[in-house]
Amino acid sequence: MSGTSLKKRIGPLLVILIAVMMIALGLLRISLGFAGEKGTAVITGIRRQGGERGEAVPNRYTYVVSYTFTLPGGVKIDGFTYDIRDAVYIKVSDSNVIMAPIRYFKALPHINALESDSGLKAGNLILIGAGIILIKFVKPKK
Repeated sequence: MSGTSLKKRIGPLLVILIAVMMIALGLLRISLGFAGEKGTAVITGIRRQGGERGEAVPNRYTYVVSYTFTLPGGVKIDGFTYDIRDAVYIKVSDSNVIMAPIRYFKALPHINALESDSGLKAGNLILIGAGIILIKFVKPKK
């Protein structure tokens, strides 16, 4: 009897866990914009992931943008972000160095983001709102 009860509860609990992670990510990105240290990163790679996105706007792709920045002590930290763009592909080479402003926590520099992704942005607020809606509408069955 208790096995079936656990199976009925595991789905909603997983959805709530995902919702809490969405809220935490949104809050983390917002706090990076206000409390994070500023730095400059070197874009080390741009890679197109998957095929064309199935959206109303054609020729849109997901790109993984990799970057590296150096802390004041000389330690190098790597990071990455996702970007949605059109089909124009940008290649990174030694002759084409691209710099980008970033934010990171001084105590935990591995928690970092591009400055364009941090702060009070619509995407971060949407993440928080979606997480709250998921928690509100998902009720574990008794």
